[in-house]
Amino acid sequence: MLRHRRIFLAATLIDALGSGLWVPFALLFLVHGQGLGLLDAGASLSTGALLALVSGPATGAAMDRFGPRALLITGNLVRIVAFCAYPLVHSSWQVIVVSVVAGFGDRLFWTCNAPMVGLLTEGRDADRMLATQTAGRFAGAGLGAAATAVLPAITSPWAFHLLAYVNAASFAVAAVLIRLLPALSRESAHLGAALSRESAASGGWRAVLGDRPFTGFCVTHMAFTLAGASKFAVLPIVVHDLLHGPQWIAGTAITLGTVVVVAGQHPIVALLAGRSRTAALIGAATLFSACFGLLIPLEAVSLQVATGLILFTSVGFSVAEAMFGPTATAAAAAAAPPGAEGRASSIFQLSWGLPIALAPGLLAALLSVDNALTWSVLALTCAAAVPALLVLRKKLPVALREPSPPVAA
Repeated sequence: MLRHRRIFLAATLIDALGSGLWVPFALLFLVHGQGLGLLDAGASLSTGALLALVSGPATGAAMDRFGPRALLITGNLVRIVAFCAYPLVHSSWQVIVVSVVAGFGDRLFWTCNAPMVGLLTEGRDADRMLATQTAGRFAGAGLGAAATAVLPAITSPWAFHLLAYVNAASFAVAAVLIRLLPALSRESAHLGAALSRESAASGGWRAVLGDRPFTGFCVTHMAFTLAGASKFAVLPIVVHDLLHGPQWIAGTAITLGTVVVVAGQHPIVALLAGRSRTAALIGAATLFSACFGLLIPLEAVSLQVATGLILFTSVGFSVAEAMFGPTATAAAAAAAPPGAEGRASSIFQLSWGLPIALAPGLLAALLSVDNALTWSVLALTCAAAVPALLVLRKKLPVALREPSPPVAA
């Protein structure tokens, strides 16, 4: 089993690095590599991402029927096709189509990832593996953000095309690695098929949506996802338009936050291993809320003080991100109704996807009214997660309340 974990972790790290690297490059690729306008490129990518969310429930039902391994391989194959097609797009509708395909591949991966981790691990080992994946994703995004500062000035469109093809090749390698994994065992594969048939016969979606503690946890988790999506989203605009400061402030804050997640993810998870997941999530919610609260008076203080607050909170935000990401995902996997893990994972993934998709519009609306209102709403949203978690820990004891002993790396 340890060998299987290492193979799967290698595959998902390749996936995380490639996906994270692409995020800051996507707009540059379409604008500098394909000649689209900035607004058209951004709107097309957002539209494709939103449309891809619709596939979430279908991927969950498919995972319950075919198992996570088969769907993970399929997700990588789908993204190979998408990234090979990116160099061929030259209009908005083509970008939307390709980004929907890529987003569908992403839905397959994220829906099946946590259940697969659950099959390969026990106890807080799941948190540890998910933490490694999170660090890999942030490392890829950090490398991409650093490279975007110089790439457009020194390369031509063919280099952007090469980047897309290399990303496609990385998904091919990940698919091959996952293919090396057994279906746990033929007995477990047959058992999984039996469970899926039983789940379908009894109404698998009814089992998930009727599980109020699980759905309540997913709703509560949206506060964390909104916080994670918002922490740096409007920072460049706040610095430039409200504080009239240099953009290095926002750039430094984002870079600092990335370094903190990559370097601190494993130590933070190790520190939390002897505590309940409820304690970890409450700590993250409290830290998020406090950091958002510190940003409320940005316009009322000097630029030097505002800069200090921004850099200080960037560290706090990233520590909170490292606390909640792997912990919440592992808790959701542990709380999923038996026989409907795929459906449950797809619902949990919506609690990631919806806030991320809605955050830009919500933040823009709040910021257009007032800076203090923006950070106040976010602070109160995170604070509201604390009493919700205290209620849920009584209803989801295995997932949230009971601490597991630390597992040696």
